[in-house]
Amino acid sequence: MKKIYLFLFAAALISCNSDDDTNTDSSNTSDYFPLTAGATWSYGNENELGTTEDTMFEMGTQQSNGKEYTNLDAIQPSNGLMITVLADNLVRKSNGQFIINGALETPVDGFPEITIPLDDIVLFDANASANTQLSTLSNTLNENIILDTGEVLPLTINYTSTTIQDAILSSYAVGPITYEDVISSRIVLNLEIEVSIDLGGTVINIPLLASQDALVVKNYYAANTGLVFSEVTIDYQLADLGATGIELPIPTESTQVTSTSLISFNN
Repeated sequence: MKKIYLFLFAAALISCNSDDDTNTDSSNTSDYFPLTAGATWSYGNENELGTTEDTMFEMGTQQSNGKEYTNLDAIQPSNGLMITVLADNLVRKSNGQFIINGALETPVDGFPEITIPLDDIVLFDANASANTQLSTLSNTLNENIILDTGEVLPLTINYTSTTIQDAILSSYAVGPITYEDVISSRIVLNLEIEVSIDLGGTVINIPLLASQDALVVKNYYAANTGLVFSEVTIDYQLADLGATGIELPIPTESTQVTSTSLISFNN
């Protein structure tokens, strides 16, 4: 099973505008992600370090667990989060739903990787109402963080990963291009982390990260086109461990935004 890597960059947001929402139709037949043979999407990514480009393309189909999926790929290395998500996994469509199958890994410098299985996770549902929860997965992981001194600190990580259906928009502008009939959705990763510290032979558990939506990904898909815009926000604030004398090998707080915009689509 393929894996997804979240490339977390500090970024500047590309300006986008949307018109009034349109009502969700229980028999919506729009194709918000055409997976035809030979389809190619080109994207531009922006962050405070500059700009990059990605190219994603359809690579045929394959069977997994008795279901047929489309295999998307990208010219490597891919830079945009959602391009990496889509290109490193298998996708399929069913009754207005766009479904992904694979795994999500979230490496942040200094932290252990968190691997979240994506077992047929619904990324959007054309027949669901706005704010409908499409899927959710919660788990607890026990990991270690290694300090610069070589000391190992045990961590208890509680996470909840959720996909949420947002509105269907009559139109949505990405830079100079306006797309008609656009569906939007979110991926939200909530984290809560506790660290175990040995103080004079007594182990105490200290909250390191209060429950926070540390990762939010907002995606917009246009009818007969696919993904046209994606915004990734990383936002967290760690507890101050100064009183314990421990210096963590990561920033104590961070707010980062990155964006990916469609440049061209060939079907």
